[in-house]
Amino acid sequence: MEEQRSIAQQLEFIQHGAHPLAVMSPCRVGDGILSLSEDQKEQFRQLAHQSAVAVTLFIPASGSGSRMFEFLKEFIHYPNPENAQKAARFYSRLSEFALFRKLPQKFQKNYLDGKLQLEELIDYLLGPEWLNFANTPKGLIPFHIQEPFILNPFQEQLLQAAQLSVAHCQYHFTIQQEFEQDFKVAIDQIEALTSRTYEVTYSVQDPSTDAFVFKSDGQLFKDQNGRVVRRPAGHGTLLRNLDVLDAEYILVKNIDNVQHFSQQTTSNITWEVLLGLQMQIRSDLKQFVKRNDFDGLCSWNERYALYDQQWLKEQKHNAWQELLNRPLRVCGMVKNDGQPGGGPFFVSINGQKSKQIVEKAQLTQLPKASQLLLQSTHFNPVMMVLSPCDLDGKPHLLENFVDHSTYFVVDKQQDGESVKFVEQPGLWNGAMAHWNTLFVEVPSIVFSPVKSVLDLLDLAHQANKGA
Repeated sequence: MEEQRSIAQQLEFIQHGAHPLAVMSPCRVGDGILSLSEDQKEQFRQLAHQSAVAVTLFIPASGSGSRMFEFLKEFIHYPNPENAQKAARFYSRLSEFALFRKLPQKFQKNYLDGKLQLEELIDYLLGPEWLNFANTPKGLIPFHIQEPFILNPFQEQLLQAAQLSVAHCQYHFTIQQEFEQDFKVAIDQIEALTSRTYEVTYSVQDPSTDAFVFKSDGQLFKDQNGRVVRRPAGHGTLLRNLDVLDAEYILVKNIDNVQHFSQQTTSNITWEVLLGLQMQIRSDLKQFVKRNDFDGLCSWNERYALYDQQWLKEQKHNAWQELLNRPLRVCGMVKNDGQPGGGPFFVSINGQKSKQIVEKAQLTQLPKASQLLLQSTHFNPVMMVLSPCDLDGKPHLLENFVDHSTYFVVDKQQDGESVKFVEQPGLWNGAMAHWNTLFVEVPSIVFSPVKSVLDLLDLAHQANKGA
């Protein structure tokens, strides 16, 4: 019965399409994005140091690394000038990549002697009988060389967070179940290398959250054996994984956003600044509630702009204490240099001006999409410090703060046929729509994602070469 209700609801979502967001304007420094002075950064960082709190690092790591090598697959099957140029660049600088060290000695020698064929190399890298990078989680693909070791981003996330000045750091990764043993091997390797242990837990995306797939006529799509096909419903489903963590402070980051070990300092300083800021905000809000000081809250809000000031003043007689008790997220924002993905915008939700992370896909259907994108100055690097608890430290039920109307309708090809399915509100989009939200400008150097293997040639991924 529950399954039938879910099918009917998802079909209704597809038939009606995604609800357009009431996007008002981009958040900018001084108007939705907080810019901290160096003194303020040091103040918040010292607060984090002195408090010596425990944190949990939450990293979605179930994504495949196949997209990193997309251009190589395309070059083999559908060559064109663009992917040929990328393939040539990859081959010409092959020895600079950490994955070069994973090739057999024969391959390495043949390459250095100019005898290794590109097609043979690609087959070895991506083929299921060899390195199988086409089907390997991105977290397990070699990223960096820290002589004499080869490190993947899963290991480097452990190493980087271990340098934080906190009392205790736990790690939680969402993974594909079939690769759990591979992640455990990677942990054993890094523990042997560093002579320390890392407290790591895993979870998988709940299969019950998978979306039903529909054909163009609204019928369920079935496989050759007549079984109903379901697909993962986006990273918003990981809200359940986040909800079960017993942690007052959670640091969220994408698995591929990691710098070379020699260049981790700025990222860790930024984590500590955001953590200290989160702690200060919670402390201040708690005092306003304790003292029943609404006027003090309004004065304080002029500095931090946690809430729309005009709307806040209207809440004096509307249980404003409950508003302060929502989950709180402090989100780093970097200057926009054209990266694909979400950014900070003001959105009207039930008449309230609210700060939200909006994806480009949610903007493209709006009449003023081009104008909004041109005016946007910052980008979401997914560097967030969350406090999913109320002001007394009691965990919230995070499902209560989701905007369920912000689902996505996805068009895909399945076995050569056009299909549609519903993705749940994104984890840091609609899934956190009703959280208290603070956007903070952070240095661009903390954002060095690896979407293509060629990104590993950037300075942030090279030993001691970056700024």
